[in-house]
Amino acid sequence: MTMPRKLEIEQRARELYAQDQYRSGCSELAETNPEIEELRESGYLNVAQSELMRDNHKADVESEFIDYPNEFSVNIAEAMISGIYISGSTGTGKSDIGMYVSDQLMKEGITVITFDSSQDWILRSSIPQYQTLTTTYITTIPQTSIIFDISRLSVLDRQRLIESFSEQLYRQQASSSLRREYFLMFEESSSYFKEGFMRSKRLANTSMLLSEGRNYGVRFGLITQFSALIDKTAMRYMRQRYFGFSSEPRDVEYITMFFPKNKKQEIAETLRNLKAGEFVYMNSEGFSKIYIEPFQNKTTKTRIAISEPQLSLIPQTKQNYNNTAMLNLLVAFMWFVIILYALSTR
Repeated sequence: MTMPRKLEIEQRARELYAQDQYRSGCSELAETNPEIEELRESGYLNVAQSELMRDNHKADVESEFIDYPNEFSVNIAEAMISGIYISGSTGTGKSDIGMYVSDQLMKEGITVITFDSSQDWILRSSIPQYQTLTTTYITTIPQTSIIFDISRLSVLDRQRLIESFSEQLYRQQASSSLRREYFLMFEESSSYFKEGFMRSKRLANTSMLLSEGRNYGVRFGLITQFSALIDKTAMRYMRQRYFGFSSEPRDVEYITMFFPKNKKQEIAETLRNLKAGEFVYMNSEGFSKIYIEPFQNKTTKTRIAISEPQLSLIPQTKQNYNNTAMLNLLVAFMWFVIILYALSTR
């Protein structure tokens, strides 16, 4: 059954509202443009949605997909158990999905920390703070949601930063009885979670946090252009998945592995034909097709200054020149005595 889009529902709700006003003899009200909240409270949105769904159902070709839910929503409980995975080519809306997810997580009191190299999150997300990093360490674990702008760091430095941060966060959460819930969102995650990552000693703390973080209130969200490059074990931890447009054969082949065998061909064709904003969504209950508008938010961002340890010069000890002079005089006198003794014994 095809779900009607939000604009279609709102338009039909206004039509139903106007029809009822005309029937009641209130032509003046019929010409007004009621607010969405008014339509929702009076039940017109529900009636319009049900009506459109009934009409669409008659025209649907039988399919496993439920097209275009009315509102984008996140299963928060499941997200904090399994994490979230988002893939798709450039321009498909991957970051938009991530921003929608982060926005809803924050509304539930979860601290979202995003590692972003694109600076797009600073411009458009609803996360209120950001910090531009130039070093491979973070001095303190944030207590509020924040974007870490890592655009100035090399790939290796980004890996060192995330490994160091994961170690700090794990220790904090494991030693605290009153734990804050954290959700870590990684843009371009194939730079850190590439194949073999879970076996890498160099990223052992990040791997441990990914696999055990659920016990300590920490979950991950991975955003990538290249599904096939992500570590296969890491991918299995994230059960809420959003697959956007992809024409890369290796990526398409890998993604279809998560779907029933009799649906692989259909999913492959769907992935190659998705438009910007369209995703195949999969979770523990099955899969569906969704559509999102670009995420827009006017939250004013606060830039947090980097707190770095300050180096200071070691204070020089003042020399006592009188003592030095006396010492030099004593040494000279001793040499004089030694020379006299040597001459007297000849």
